[in-house]
Amino acid sequence: MNANKILAVPLNVRVSAGEVSAVGATRRIRALYALGHLNWVIAQEAGISRDAVSALSSGLWATLNVAADDGVRAAYDRLSMKTGTSWKTRRLAEREGWVPPLAWDDDTIDDPTAVPQTDAPAPAPTDDGNAAARWLMGESVILSRAERNEVLQHLFEWTTDTKEEIAARLEMSPEAAERQWHRLQQKAAADGRRLWRRAWAYRDKDLTKNEMGAAA
Repeated sequence: MNANKILAVPLNVRVSAGEVSAVGATRRIRALYALGHLNWVIAQEAGISRDAVSALSSGLWATLNVAADDGVRAAYDRLSMKTGTSWKTRRLAEREGWVPPLAWDDDTIDDPTAVPQTDAPAPAPTDDGNAAARWLMGESVILSRAERNEVLQHLFEWTTDTKEEIAARLEMSPEAAERQWHRLQQKAAADGRRLWRRAWAYRDKDLTKNEMGAAA
């Protein structure tokens, strides 16, 4: 009965206490396994026990408390942009059919009815040179996750495009694009750097490349 009530809560409503569906947490942990992240690394990043990570990955929990769910979300945000070192967790994910983060849309990963995008093999990123720069120059290349983040960061920093226009160029939702921009800003801040919409500050000025570099 409680699980039915929890699943009946609209997906865009985020409660601040109590229990929430474990669907999103389970999918996020499984996706991190698919990237090769170790159980204890995920647990440490999420601020939960290794047993909790194992239980969630195995689908044993229908619900979890909000604090634990927030921890898993934070761990996913930090770890989903890099690969782990464990071939065992990667092999487990392959055997169980668990998909990596790129197969999930950030807007629907918590939706119990959503399915991962696995209809076709993921295209291999383009080799030979700076694919992000080539994409920005208009060349038809396939971007890796890191390169997509590089492109998204450039578009938010150095163009006056709206989030809707940036999202359309990257074939993602405006909400997902904005969330990723905020994640990149948070990561930069943790590294002692600042990311901001520089182009808006200079939109009425005709800057040279050197001046743009200095502004960075």
